[in-house]
Amino acid sequence: MTRLGKLRGVPPYFAAVLSALQFHEPNVEVLKRLPDEQWRQALEFCDLAHLTLLLRGGFQKSAPAWVLCRVEQNLVDNRKRLEMIKTAYSEIAQALVAADVEHVVLKGFAQHPEFVENAESRAQSDIDLYCPSEGIRRAHHALVELGYEATKTLEGFPSDHLPVMIRKTGWKWRGNAYDPEMPPSVDLHFSLWNTAISRIPLDGVNEFWARRGMCHWEDFSFPALSTLDNLGFCASHVVRDLQRGDWVIHHVYELAWFLHHHAKDETVWCEWIRSHDKTLRSLEVIPFWLAKDWFQCDVSGLVKSEMKRLLPFSERWLANFSAAPLNGMFRPNKIGVWLHLGLLQSKRDKLAVLRETLLPSRLPAVGAPGQSATKSRRMRRWWPSNIYIRYLCHIIFRGGFHLSRLLPTLWRGIQFWFLGRESCACGDVPESILESDCSWESCSSEANK
Repeated sequence: MTRLGKLRGVPPYFAAVLSALQFHEPNVEVLKRLPDEQWRQALEFCDLAHLTLLLRGGFQKSAPAWVLCRVEQNLVDNRKRLEMIKTAYSEIAQALVAADVEHVVLKGFAQHPEFVENAESRAQSDIDLYCPSEGIRRAHHALVELGYEATKTLEGFPSDHLPVMIRKTGWKWRGNAYDPEMPPSVDLHFSLWNTAISRIPLDGVNEFWARRGMCHWEDFSFPALSTLDNLGFCASHVVRDLQRGDWVIHHVYELAWFLHHHAKDETVWCEWIRSHDKTLRSLEVIPFWLAKDWFQCDVSGLVKSEMKRLLPFSERWLANFSAAPLNGMFRPNKIGVWLHLGLLQSKRDKLAVLRETLLPSRLPAVGAPGQSATKSRRMRRWWPSNIYIRYLCHIIFRGGFHLSRLLPTLWRGIQFWFLGRESCACGDVPESILESDCSWESCSSEANK
């Protein structure tokens, strides 16, 4: 299990799940001791975190019969769902070709085989596509012609993709996260990294498009980013989600899978150093560090050497707050803002990000995700059905959340930026993460000129 020792207020089932996900000496014995009620909670959590099917092997060794039946049915449903998503994507791809729009597939089935053991064990709810900005309107029109409708969930909010599009089929949620009849939504991305939102320039991302290629999987083909650029895209978006306080555990696990299975392939990491500039690599190694710490995966000596070159504020944040994203799944926090501020150069940008994070001024649209249901079973019983009353309740709860997080976040920030400048040095970083006997200079001398 993770060496952090800083997980606070997490339920026992999460500790059991995390133990079973370790790449070295996974411990499924803790799962065996869970009572049925905690098993139900664990499955509900794993569905939300996209971990249920990844843990299937651990469940087979430790779960009661009813859990095994449930997970096996999830797998059957997910296989059917994957076929449905492939069919929907093929239809969309043909429409984009007819509209003369080039694209690449992001995330989802594009993670196979480098980031997941098999495609059927990865939960996928939507289809993410990237199109260059000059073709994004034609792509949107092509989807409309296929019957997809844009939601208003991102209305007024800056993002890296257009509002989510989905076909209105009359489908209703029935409690099955792997329901094969659940229509997939589509995210049309116009940016692989939105500098306007993050205020962090990553020029190296602009080169991803030129290195794209075709992926072939059985009788199924699709355009995608190159393997290492996909790694960079996934890693940069983990950093973005850390700043927002979003759940990142399954994305970090996928990075851990890649790191672990390519740990001894020095050719891959020499090419990574040559193709990704220093600024991009300094961002990527932040989630690599988390992958190593949370899941005890193997890491290439070249990656360890790059970790040693972390900027001081990134190193301090990881030493102090690397457990915060895990704790935040149960007790939401905004600790990621201090990482974001450290990555910014301008004082004006820092003040803007701090103000927007602690006291956001924009209101979500009516019907945005999170308003129709809550994570608590008790709250679901009385949560209003009227969309506008539900929206009002959501605004009140969100306002209370932001206020309740304000003082703790500021206090942790004071500790981080001022009280911790001397004590929170690299000595706090686990030695096993940074030890390396590999020569970084042999691969990076040309890349850093």
